[in-house]
Amino acid sequence: MLTNQKLEAALAELEESRKAHIISELKDPDFSGQISAVGVEQAVKLLKLATCFSVAPISGFCVGAIAVGKSGKLYLGANMEFQGVPLSASLHAEQSAILNAWMHEEREVVALHVSETPCGHCRQFMRELSNSSALKIHCKGQTFQIEDLLPVAFGENRKKGHGLLDCKATKLESVQTKLNSLSQLAINAAQLSYAPYSHAPEGFVAQCLDGHSFSGRVAESIAFNPSVSAVVVALNQRNLSSRRSVAITACTQTKLATALNSPLAQARAIIKHISEASVYEVEMEVRSS
Repeated sequence: MLTNQKLEAALAELEESRKAHIISELKDPDFSGQISAVGVEQAVKLLKLATCFSVAPISGFCVGAIAVGKSGKLYLGANMEFQGVPLSASLHAEQSAILNAWMHEEREVVALHVSETPCGHCRQFMRELSNSSALKIHCKGQTFQIEDLLPVAFGENRKKGHGLLDCKATKLESVQTKLNSLSQLAINAAQLSYAPYSHAPEGFVAQCLDGHSFSGRVAESIAFNPSVSAVVVALNQRNLSSRRSVAITACTQTKLATALNSPLAQARAIIKHISEASVYEVEMEVRSS
């Protein structure tokens, strides 16, 4: 719960007028994890705020991150853990912030502020950015680049236009003939997937009690394990929003009909522990031109 007391403590380093603007943003019903009341030069002062969004029922270890977009916009990120499923389903704060920027259609992240030193899992995940070699990673008063943190890295650098944030869309359509609105939203999300290794795009939509829905799409890593499934991306957007506590009432998962891997079991396992909603599956195929 983001109480006024908690927010005041998290924003203590900021001047009163700027603090008031941020609190106003956070209380806006349409807040979605993007901060506009603070400039890039003060991004580090938002780390305590980002940490407030951490969901860590297993480790109790809370981490916050701020992604700085090339647009000058700032995106919150925080780690998320899920009870009742393998630890590999967890989302790290660095991933959270980058994915938040991605879901806001940011095409390039130029800097990342993190409250704790990035683990190897996150260092590998950041390699999926087409500008990873130029990314500035700020942590505890020090600035690093990927080459500093991950020497002799696995995989080649992603080329411009082929990275996580700037990859091209894939045109998809349902194998089924009749679709409800959530199914179409999930297909729309899947079309913007980053799946260069499995070539199996996937989308997920969670609809809340108030009618608002959160979409997610898969974000792969060449090392596979740091990959983030569509359901986790969608839940990250929900967690970083003003609707993080609104109950989920309906879910739809889409997958490529010919995919060799399936996200459905993980999606159902995660949702089972946070909602009574069932997960409806829709199979897709690549749309012929």
